[in-house]
Amino acid sequence: MEIRDYKESDEKAWLYCRVVSFLDCSYYNDVKTKKDIYEHPSICLVAEEDDRIIGFIDVEIDSKDLTCNKGERGAVIWHLGVLPEYRQMKVAKQLWLSVKQRLLQLNIHYCEVWTQQDVPANQFYVSNGFVLNEEQTWLRCYISGEEGMKLLKEDLVNDMYGPEEMIIDVPKEQRDKWIDRSYRADEVRLYSTTF
Repeated sequence: MEIRDYKESDEKAWLYCRVVSFLDCSYYNDVKTKKDIYEHPSICLVAEEDDRIIGFIDVEIDSKDLTCNKGERGAVIWHLGVLPEYRQMKVAKQLWLSVKQRLLQLNIHYCEVWTQQDVPANQFYVSNGFVLNEEQTWLRCYISGEEGMKLLKEDLVNDMYGPEEMIIDVPKEQRDKWIDRSYRADEVRLYSTTF
């Protein structure tokens, strides 16, 4: 396996890898048709084996206002995934360690990642030195049909047939208020590490 820089010609394979690697987690509906282009400098790496992209990591860097670690340089992991058949081979760990080494070369010692309650992802981040920031945890609620319509003011609806689906973000302290209205609710979590 080789860890290397992402290049534009990888886009189709990167998109495929991202979709497949996210299918069995709570981000399954976050489908992209183009790879993100970042406003700030970034480190985008892929893991390749037998001319096939099997994993990826995208990290945006160098903005003091980008992370929750205000006032210091830091980085945010926007995408990290590994194809299911390669997950027990420590591909994600090698991708993270490669990024971490580059961040250290840039004198960046803080990195954060937003994830949801998926147990394997949470275990990965904790085992790699990330710590959960409870104050930055919130709920993403998915509401459909009548429940969504109730949330809209009638004067805003006009001739609209109504929402097919609404996705709203609420403080986790309001879980009891929203959980019964939602057909799905994901707890969105922030983990960070200083190294």
